Amino acid sequence: LNIWADLNKAVVLDGPFELDPSLRYSVDSTSLRMDESIFGISVGLFAYFGPYMVQISALFLGDEHAKYVSLIKPGVNFLTMESISMLPSHCDGVLIVAWGEPGYFDNRVKWNKITWTDVKESYRAMKLVLKQYEELTE
Repeated sequence: LNIWADLNKAVVLDGPFELDPSLRYSVDSTSLRMDESIFGISVGLFAYFGPYMVQISALFLGDEHAKYVSLIKPGVNFLTMESISMLPSHCDGVLIVAWGEPGYFDNRVKWNKITWTDVKESYRAMKLVLKQYEELTE
């Protein structure tokens, strides 16, 4: 992620949101609101633990995406198609990242490249619902 950011290929849209690393979490749902005119980027939920990051879910925003975009709904992660989206053990937090080649259509005709600052300004909100759970030990 640092390399992408240094190459101007990615930006943190929201977060980081800190979590208690002694607890275990699963993601029940994640959705965000983004202006419909922005396209050409992927948006993903990432978890970090220590110096490591893992992608939990992501979705490509094409040229006609909805204003409200769900990465994970109860029962389905749209990236992995799994029914449970667990965060890694000892997870310190999560964040929303966008990457790609951002652009927008001017009057739905002419494509224009935009900056990551423009993308951040078009980002409105995120809803993240986590569940805590305990691992069963034998």
